[in-house]
Amino acid sequence: MERKRFLAVVMTVMMVISMIPSMVFAAAPSGELGGKLKIKGLAAVGVVVSADYAKVTPEEVTDEDFTFSWSRQTGEKELTQVGTEKTYTITQDDLGCRLVLDLTPVDGSGLTGTLTAKTLEVAATEEEAKAVEQEAEDAQQTETADGTENAQLEETADGTEDAQLEETADNAEGSQDSENQDVDRTEDVQQNAGNEQEDESQNTKGQPEETTEGTDDSQMKIYTEDQLQVDENGNVQTDGSEKDGQAAGEDDKDKKTYEATVTVEDSEDQICDFGTVKSDLEDVEAQYVQITNTGNESLNFQEISPEHFMAQDIIEPLSAGESVSVWIQPREGLEPGEYDDMITYRTEEGIEVSFEAKIAVEGEDDSSDDEDLKPSDEPSAEPTETPDDSEAPSAGDNADASLEAQSLEVNTGSLNFSDIEENYTQANETLSVTVINTGDGIITLKIPKSDYFEVMNEDGSEAVSGIQIAKGDSLMFMVQPKTGLTKGDYSDTLIFESEEDSEVAAQVTAEVSVKEAEQEQITAVQADPESFSYDDLKEGYDTPEATTITLTNTGNTTVSLMQPYAEYFDIGELSASVLEPGDSAAFTAVPVTGLKVGNYLDSIQIAQTSSEGQEDVLTTIKASATVSEVKKIYKLSVTPEELNFGKAKEGYSEAPEAQKVTVTNEGNTNVTLNAPSGKNFKIGKLSATELAPGESCTFKIRPKAGLKAGSYTESVVIDNEQQISAEVKVQFTVKAARKAKIADPADNKITGISSDGYTTQSKITFTAVGAGMDNESPGKGDVRYVPYNWKVINTNSWSSAPYTAAFGITKAGTYTLTVTFDRQKYNGSEWENTGEQDTKQVNFSITQAQTVTATPTPQPNGATAKSAVKTGDTTNITPFVIILAIAAGCIVGVVVYKRRKK
Repeated sequence: MERKRFLAVVMTVMMVISMIPSMVFAAAPSGELGGKLKIKGLAAVGVVVSADYAKVTPEEVTDEDFTFSWSRQTGEKELTQVGTEKTYTITQDDLGCRLVLDLTPVDGSGLTGTLTAKTLEVAATEEEAKAVEQEAEDAQQTETADGTENAQLEETADGTEDAQLEETADNAEGSQDSENQDVDRTEDVQQNAGNEQEDESQNTKGQPEETTEGTDDSQMKIYTEDQLQVDENGNVQTDGSEKDGQAAGEDDKDKKTYEATVTVEDSEDQICDFGTVKSDLEDVEAQYVQITNTGNESLNFQEISPEHFMAQDIIEPLSAGESVSVWIQPREGLEPGEYDDMITYRTEEGIEVSFEAKIAVEGEDDSSDDEDLKPSDEPSAEPTETPDDSEAPSAGDNADASLEAQSLEVNTGSLNFSDIEENYTQANETLSVTVINTGDGIITLKIPKSDYFEVMNEDGSEAVSGIQIAKGDSLMFMVQPKTGLTKGDYSDTLIFESEEDSEVAAQVTAEVSVKEAEQEQITAVQADPESFSYDDLKEGYDTPEATTITLTNTGNTTVSLMQPYAEYFDIGELSASVLEPGDSAAFTAVPVTGLKVGNYLDSIQIAQTSSEGQEDVLTTIKASATVSEVKKIYKLSVTPEELNFGKAKEGYSEAPEAQKVTVTNEGNTNVTLNAPSGKNFKIGKLSATELAPGESCTFKIRPKAGLKAGSYTESVVIDNEQQISAEVKVQFTVKAARKAKIADPADNKITGISSDGYTTQSKITFTAVGAGMDNESPGKGDVRYVPYNWKVINTNSWSSAPYTAAFGITKAGTYTLTVTFDRQKYNGSEWENTGEQDTKQVNFSITQAQTVTATPTPQPNGATAKSAVKTGDTTNITPFVIILAIAAGCIVGVVVYKRRKK
């Protein structure tokens, strides 16, 4: 290649390289974000939405310049993060809510600030979303056509347009009119909704809403404590924890639980205690327990069969929250002893509920058996088929009786009793039988039962089963006919068996004949009572209560009674004079009136007239009376003996209501009462001053008016001329007037706000403390202050303690936190708002969180600073200037070379 052409190629390449900064390294956007951010896509379930930068400044921003935060707005300002990608697919959970998109520049992008956009409320379908958008656009156009600006423009006219729109207006440089005509289907509606909420808040409180210069709703997010996540550097992160918490709560709610409880009726210890009963268990009433399904799933119970008790099965499934009552009853045939079972109901799901059931079963006469049996003969508390060696009565006999040969014998095969007469009251003969253990081990003896004969121990006590007989030992039993056998011949076989083996037995036959008794003529009358007396009569006595005497014909012949009489007693008429065998008659006897001091004795004869006309005395009743001199007794009593008039506050206008006291003469002599008096109590007039024995009178007592604070106790004495008295203890307390506790509003305060300030990534937490909130025992008239609401940009209310809140602000500036306190007064039962309020304020500052930005090249002397256009490109162009200079030098060299050559 020729030298000229080579040089031309070199120069061309150098010039191309020098143009690279303007073509390849185009200026990247930088500076503070402005304009309007929009959201592309319909606000409908299933639609994918994304950010629209058409009206965002600086121009040429892209997705790579930002981090994204999609949030679901519930309520006025409650946000739940739902996504962090460039796009977001709307879900069913978003239905009815608005979606909020927050854009934050990435580190090193050269951009500052944040942008926020909102959708309309999410609809179920795209058709519904389009209809909502159309309604919003029509409403916007209608307001514009009527010459009425929307709520946002009205705020602008009032000078209170939010900072975001002010910045947008500045960046648009006069394009406000055109943008108002170009209806934004998302941002405008969002702004209008926000302003409506602020207007509603103002109307509710009746106070104007304060606006912080350069701040708007989109730059402040109010999160709950659960939503605020603070990283290790102290920066606030909102990563959707609220949604996660909700999901976890839903999972817990849907979790299946299997639980049950058991309750024994009328038992705090959950024990079915049937107490102590005889061996016959047929009359023992069942007890009931209640089983409740406390889980959220049905329970299927298995069948149950306790050892010593019968329990009702639960056949049907028990649904969640339902209860069932089941009966428990001891099994029939339990041997004497104590039984204590733990009864457990089990379900197919693995749930168990248990309760205790116990009963003590006695023999027919356990007490006598226990006293008379020898230690070696004591029956075990519970019969067992295979007793252990430790239960044997003899230390030297360790054989198991159930495994060895058993044998029983008796010393006689028959018991023949002498004849007895009918209607006997007790058998006059007792015969014995001896049972001998002729086997190789211990035998537990079962006593025979008979309808005609009684089997008793040697000492005459009732014999009961369970007595043990050691190998080679014997026991003697006494047998006698039972009382009440009627005429006839009786025979019964008495079988003494082994409880271990019923085939091992010995028997004896008992026989007795009951003959008809010879009839004997018996004439007899029984008096009840056979004697009576009146020993406490006083001279001048009133007629006492009469004594009733009952006469019964205890013979076997008919008797005709004569009317009885006495000297010192008035005798009533016989209720009947002719008595058949077994019949009864009655009469009364009472001392005659007016007997003087002394002792009186009478014999009241009960007689009949014989067939020969003679008087036969059948029985005699002894009657006596003692009359003594009357001793004068003076005695007074009062009811009540103590009066307590309670408490009153000092300065009380009315004294407590008077209370009545009753005075009674409990003596036997008339008394004359003196009027009582008191120091601090006003005593009323006696209703009577002369009291006969048994009579009463009344008077009233009440505290005097105007008593000072203190405790007043007195004894009001009622005396008489006979030097006897009674007293009433009275008590009254006057409490010093209580001074109401009035809280000072100057003590209302806000704690937790740092004087060092915060950044745009800080979590700000504070607590409002109302004056008088520590008054735990209020009295009527007390005053306190309770935090009502707080405000930085928006107003937020508390419904109850704790009065703590947390928030974050994403734009730098100086802010004021205002807390409003309600003044409350205690009415004696509850706190009531008085309508007065107090406010406290505290200022704090927010600085921009540190970000990494490129440093622009300074202009020399600032000469072109005013007219220079900021492209946002921070690329260092020094290397390209050097390349351009070299290219220019090459061109100059070529030109010089050509001229010289010419």
